[in-house]
Amino acid sequence: MRRIGTFTAITAGVLASIPFITGAAAEDGCWATEPIDLANEGVWTYRNQVTWCAKDGEVTSVEVQVTHQVLNPACTWAGRVEESVTPAKDGARTAFDLSEFTCPGAIGAKGVNPWVIVTVQPDGTYTVDATGIRP
Repeated sequence: MRRIGTFTAITAGVLASIPFITGAAAEDGCWATEPIDLANEGVWTYRNQVTWCAKDGEVTSVEVQVTHQVLNPACTWAGRVEESVTPAKDGARTAFDLSEFTCPGAIGAKGVNPWVIVTVQPDGTYTVDATGIRP
């Protein structure tokens, strides 16, 4: 999933295994995940954050916001190449984002595709199901 070396998952490793509770009880409302940061040190950074709303025990809307920064001038931001929001159990939704940086040669071989999978619940909780960086 992640290569050792110049890659760092700033908070993703910890976030991937911990369910978070945003303080909401089984109420209608809107919430946001903590930012999920991935990076190729000195080359680029990627931040993913999911916001969602729920009503009557069902997630009614999900928005994935991705921000990025190119740190190495040899690379460029190619954009979000695949994204989806799909139904999950008990009124939840699972959001997926795969983005891409374009980098030449050895830089590109070290990873240009950060990705995140997050499941949001109608009670305001969420889990970061998986994260990664692939070449």
